[in-house]
Amino acid sequence: MRKRVTLLIVVFTALSIMLVACNGKTEDTSKEDQNSSIHVALTTDSGADKLDAANYDGAMALYTAVYDPFVEYGEKGEIKPALAESWDISNDGKVYTFHLRKDVKFSDGSIFNADAALFSINRWKGKEAHAWLKTASTLEKVEKIDDYTVKMYFSEPSALILNELTAGRPLRVMSPNSVEPAGDPNGKFVKAIGTGAWTIKSYERDKETVLAANKYYWKQKPEVKEMVWKVIADPQTRALALQEGSIQLAGGEMSKISYESLNIFKENEDYKVESQPGTISYFLIINNQNESLQDVKVRQALNYAIDKSSLANQVLDQNGLAAKGLFAETVPFVTEENSPGYTYNLEKAKELLKEAGYGKNGKRLKLKLALQTEEFPEWKQISETIQNNLREIGVEITLDSLESTAYYDTLWSKRDYDLFIYRTFSDGLNPQGLLDSLFVIQDNGQGIAYTDTFLSNAIIDAGQAISKEDRQVAYDKVLSYMNEEAVTVPLFYPNDIIVHSTKIDHFTWGPIIDDPVIWNKLKRLNK
Repeated sequence: MRKRVTLLIVVFTALSIMLVACNGKTEDTSKEDQNSSIHVALTTDSGADKLDAANYDGAMALYTAVYDPFVEYGEKGEIKPALAESWDISNDGKVYTFHLRKDVKFSDGSIFNADAALFSINRWKGKEAHAWLKTASTLEKVEKIDDYTVKMYFSEPSALILNELTAGRPLRVMSPNSVEPAGDPNGKFVKAIGTGAWTIKSYERDKETVLAANKYYWKQKPEVKEMVWKVIADPQTRALALQEGSIQLAGGEMSKISYESLNIFKENEDYKVESQPGTISYFLIINNQNESLQDVKVRQALNYAIDKSSLANQVLDQNGLAAKGLFAETVPFVTEENSPGYTYNLEKAKELLKEAGYGKNGKRLKLKLALQTEEFPEWKQISETIQNNLREIGVEITLDSLESTAYYDTLWSKRDYDLFIYRTFSDGLNPQGLLDSLFVIQDNGQGIAYTDTFLSNAIIDAGQAISKEDRQVAYDKVLSYMNEEAVTVPLFYPNDIIVHSTKIDHFTWGPIIDDPVIWNKLKRLNK
């Protein structure tokens, strides 16, 4: 048996030598394939088979890889051209005219023009699922002016329109060929066809999605042939996958790396930890339907009692900044004057609680804090720190850790909590989108996160202010009031963080957190 194996090896070697002699070189296809792709971690399934640009069923980062927006978000809220190279807004803020690029094709080779734009717009216009978006809910009519000009007519002015158009979903542009029958705004979705840098090559539910470079892409063509997005739900497993090399990049909202694991990569020369100030805040929602939390002194006491600097430095290892106001200063219209926050002051907190009837000689304040760790593993440590901080002033906190579906149901439907750790929206949806969704009073007479008529009306006014000067005055009013009334407990402004192997070069941050990396610029090095 051993002689037969030896003979086979000799024959194989001889054939190899002959092939090299004939070709003049040795081909290492496995290495070539490896160096032409990048493997990226995803926390959850990508939903690639349901990636309708006018829906919510897929991973945010996949939407932004496949579909382009009309306009793009820039630093401190500057709106930049994308598929629309310019636009005009009427004096009353109700009519927007978009002048479209003329050099763009979809990934199937079809032309992007006004007809394609109208198809996408009419697919999301007026849909009940998009009622939370001003752009979708107030759009009355859209018309084609010529092959590369479209005009949108809105029922009311809103400062959110351009901002919402920068978001990852559901207002991006897809080909009329994405549905059956083709071009029908109400047609059945069949395939993700966008103008973005990537197309979906293959998909295995809960396992991986393979993206291929879009040969028609109108900007810089991708430097690698493929990206493989692997589903790795557990943060520790993601860190291990980075270490052993089965993925080369993870982080951001698409696949967070726990703060405990970051130091492993910071201290290893084979990895690069990319970090920049973000537009997200972590904060506590205060349920003021709870009678004890209707007293402003109690809410202020909670703000004074939490040591946010210690939280940022010790628990979160300086991967961001201790919060002052609800929004970070990277968000438009946020200033030191309208968002001063509360300093750490235990004595002041105890004094306020005593005035509110709590403390040694009064009743004990007991509160339930809801959290989740699937998407935000660091929230467990944050919540435990808050629990310990508030114990110092005699407040008893029970932690209610929920799986993600139950967590969101608790916020938006059940409201079965006293305190709720949450995050602001990001980029173009701040500040107005977050304020609208949580603090404007709904048809049932309540706000989702807080119910206050003055605050609700002030937020509505801010959303209808058009000039930059008027908007600043309006947001000063809203944010100052929220600070004075201690409507929330701001905690932390986390940095945007991506970890990647040094085999990956030309890393460039994307324009929004849901488009975290300019994927088409990445290069895979042979090392």
